[in-house]
Amino acid sequence: MMRRVVPLVILVLAATSAALFAQASEPLVGVWNVDIFKSTYVTGQPPVRRVITFEPAGDSLKFTQETTNQGFNISETVKVEYTAKIDGKDYPIINSGLDTVALRKIDATTYERIGKIKGMQTETAAMKLSNRNRTLTITTKGTTDAGAEYARTEVFNKQ
Repeated sequence: MMRRVVPLVILVLAATSAALFAQASEPLVGVWNVDIFKSTYVTGQPPVRRVITFEPAGDSLKFTQETTNQGFNISETVKVEYTAKIDGKDYPIINSGLDTVALRKIDATTYERIGKIKGMQTETAAMKLSNRNRTLTITTKGTTDAGAEYARTEVFNKQ
């Protein structure tokens, strides 16, 4: 009995270790703070604060973005979330003008996120890592469901 259990335990540990190593080696994983002074907002006002977090979620990445915008005598924080595999397939996004997002890896330091509304591509975000994976630059271009175009280049520093 013991001879059968030991190989099974070793197999389970090896598979778990490989999955954890793959998640830990994903360079997007971490907490990222926007540097407003290095970022460019072609349309719209820059946020007061924006923090994005990528964390492993099984074989997917969970994305959380918390943005604080300044209004007239009030500030408001909006939280956007999605969980997606890096496979180019559509996944739902919560609390966004988009309905779905799709992630794909272009090369070791570049990712692409495609956003859709009602199945139509309306946003593209190129995510580029630099500075030994300590800086993330996200260049976003898109069109709202009302037809207004927007663009921004945001520079994030890893915590």
